[in-house]
Amino acid sequence: MSYTVAIVGNAAFTMQKFRGQMISFLAERGATVYCFAPDYSAESRAAIEALGGTPVDFAHDRTGISLFGAVASVWDLAKKLRHRKVDLVFCYFLKPVIVANLAARLARVPLVYSMIEGRGMIFSDSASTTLKHGILKFAVTAALGMTLRLSRRVFVLNQEDLKFVESLVGRQDDRVVQLNGIGLDTDYYRPLEEYDKPVRFIFCGRLLKSKGITEFVQAARDMKPLGYDVEFMVIGDVDENADSVSESQMVEWSEQGIIEWLGFQSDTRPFFHRHAVLILPTYYPEGLPRSIQEAFSMACPVITTDAPGCGEQVDEGVTGFVIESRNSDAIKDKMCYFAQHKGDIVVMGDAARRYAVTHFQSEVINRIIFQDIRPVHQS
Repeated sequence: MSYTVAIVGNAAFTMQKFRGQMISFLAERGATVYCFAPDYSAESRAAIEALGGTPVDFAHDRTGISLFGAVASVWDLAKKLRHRKVDLVFCYFLKPVIVANLAARLARVPLVYSMIEGRGMIFSDSASTTLKHGILKFAVTAALGMTLRLSRRVFVLNQEDLKFVESLVGRQDDRVVQLNGIGLDTDYYRPLEEYDKPVRFIFCGRLLKSKGITEFVQAARDMKPLGYDVEFMVIGDVDENADSVSESQMVEWSEQGIIEWLGFQSDTRPFFHRHAVLILPTYYPEGLPRSIQEAFSMACPVITTDAPGCGEQVDEGVTGFVIESRNSDAIKDKMCYFAQHKGDIVVMGDAARRYAVTHFQSEVINRIIFQDIRPVHQS
């Protein structure tokens, strides 16, 4: 039986970077794959088509909270799903999950799979305690409780999200499934065998305060006078999220020589040589950060916190270190350790690579997600 699958996301970039392996996996098995996102460019359309998918625009505001906008998004998506006779919807990130489940019900799509890749700042312990925030959190929780019950399966990436989703939909059958990440091409993210470089500490991701960017910069500032031959690099761009640091702040830190800010990079692999260490001092409610998966696959250890989805992936002292959040001194101490024990970066990196190959392979993850789909031809 030939399946028509719709993958619904919040942006063309996330569709290409985070769902690329899924698109290819389905297309290779004979499925027709429609990839719904609100902001395709000519370049991103071509990238999705090269993967075997068909890009489709739909009305969606990634950060807006307008009820009218949400209703318009549901209605637009429902029409497009119905027109394409979709058999299965796979949706990811909170807002697309809510919108896509409702749209799929209106369009009478037989199957919906939802993925919760972290719950975001709205569910953070450090989030605002204003009445407006409390109402918004209640509304999102209620919407998720209603819409996730429309999903045949809900996939989560860490223990906290597993408990959260089960509190909303119950533990019946096999509806809620915890995965080891979203799937990664470990051959693409292979080690860069360069050993003659200074130790490099890399922050890679959205430049949100809750991701720990300010703590990383402070740790770098405090470590500079110690005279180690190390580099502090930031990969990522400012965000429209109110929690983002400003572009002027990033420029100031860069001009002061504290960090080297590279901005957004479509391909981060050239920066992760064998003496590179990923720093993710987040207190943001993550799923399982893509940056950790990629760093492990490229044989680079990680310094991160015990935030959901982060610390539980790190074998302490074997593949990296877990520190408390909001503590720049703890970051500095672990970076100093690696500066003093350069060989341990390689040893821990080798262990990280072995873990990634065992746990993060996209082929394995996608087979689990789509185990009920019978391909047109077996591969």
